[in-house]
Amino acid sequence: MSATTPSDFSLTAWVDESIIVDRTTSQGSYTLAAAVADPTTCDDIRAGLRSLTPSRAERLHWAHESPKLRDAIAEFLTTIDIAAVVVVGSPMVGPKQERARRCCLERLLYELGRCGVTEVWLESRSATPDRRDIKLVDSARRKGLILTGQRVRFGRPKAEPMLWIPDAVAGAVTAAELGEPRWLLVLSEILERHDIEVR
Repeated sequence: MSATTPSDFSLTAWVDESIIVDRTTSQGSYTLAAAVADPTTCDDIRAGLRSLTPSRAERLHWAHESPKLRDAIAEFLTTIDIAAVVVVGSPMVGPKQERARRCCLERLLYELGRCGVTEVWLESRSATPDRRDIKLVDSARRKGLILTGQRVRFGRPKAEPMLWIPDAVAGAVTAAELGEPRWLLVLSEILERHDIEVR
């Protein structure tokens, strides 16, 4: 196998969301987070994430973890070679979640393109919402909002630990929105945040 040259270098992003639902007012928000890394260096990251996983669990899932484990996850993320890009869309009333997702995803893909990301893995939700995401991607590509060559695919967190990272980053952002900023403060050095208005 030939040595890696600069022309071979690429970046991949793994994406997940966190939602604050408010069904009566416009105080909700939709957060999409991306973990950006060189895909050729991720095996050690995956091993590190698995080492943090409780013995009876199949994966790390921020919403289900104790504050102590969240501390450990946040600290681990600062020790690896990743960047986090986050888009927070608000205001959002509960029934407008898909609209908020579309606004956030379009902006996130644009920002990832600016970072040089050529492959994006979204956590699969199910067939129908995945098709909606692809429809948005195709529309954004036609409008020139994202790179022509940027590939968007779907993965499942039980099979891909890299999806645990944006889950944690998005969870830390949501925790800060709800009054607990400790994990977001830990991640601040690796995190780039964009706030947008949900149209």
